[in-house]
Amino acid sequence: MKPGRYAAADGSFGRSAGAAMGRGVALLAVALLIGVVLLNKTDERPPGSDVAAGPGPAAGAGGDDGSDGGRSTTTTSTTTTVPVRQPKDVKVVVANGSDVKGAAGRATDQLKPPGYNVLAPTNVTPAVSTTTVYYTPGYEREAVVVAAALGMPQSLVKLVPTPPPFDAKTANVLVVLGTDHASRFSAAAASGSTGSTTTTVRAASSTTTTSR
Repeated sequence: MKPGRYAAADGSFGRSAGAAMGRGVALLAVALLIGVVLLNKTDERPPGSDVAAGPGPAAGAGGDDGSDGGRSTTTTSTTTTVPVRQPKDVKVVVANGSDVKGAAGRATDQLKPPGYNVLAPTNVTPAVSTTTVYYTPGYEREAVVVAAALGMPQSLVKLVPTPPPFDAKTANVLVVLGTDHASRFSAAAASGSTGSTTTTVRAASSTTTTSR
C-alpha cells in the first residue's frame, strides 16, 4: 500500500477529526444562541401595544374614589292642573250659629244661583261668634270658592273637625254662620237691598308639580 491513503500511524488523523468535531459543536452553539436572540426579539411587543386585561369602566361609571364619574342627574317636573269641581257637584249646608233669625236660609238662597247642591239649612247651639266654612277632605278649594260666593275671606276656611259641629249629612262644605257675618243675611239687610245682586265666582284651578 502507498503511504497517505490510510490513516497515518502517528495519530494525526484522530487529531484532525477531533478538531473538526470541536468546530462543529462551536458552530451549533452559536446557531442556537442566535436562534434564542431572534426568538426573544420576535416575542417583544412594540411600545404602546399593551392590551388591558379586562374591559375598562363603562361610560359614566363611578371611579374607585366613590365619585360619580361625571354623571349628571336630570330632574323632570310634571305639571298637573286639576280644575275645581263644578258647583252642582258640591253639596253645601249652612247652619245658623247666631241669633239672627233666617240667616242660614238667606245664605242658602245666595248659593243657589251659582248652582250649588244646597241642603236644607239648620241651626247650631250654642251660638258662635266667628263664622267658619268647613270642608271635608278633598274639598278645600271648593270651600274657598263657597266662602267667596258668600262674601267671606279665605281665612275662615278650615278642615272639618271630628266630630263635626253638627250633623251635616252628606255635605262636602259646611258653613256655620257666627255673629260676625250673620247680620249680612238678616231680613233687614235683605229688604234694604235695591235690585238683585249677582255674584260671579270664577272656578280656580290647582297646579301640582312633582320630580323622576
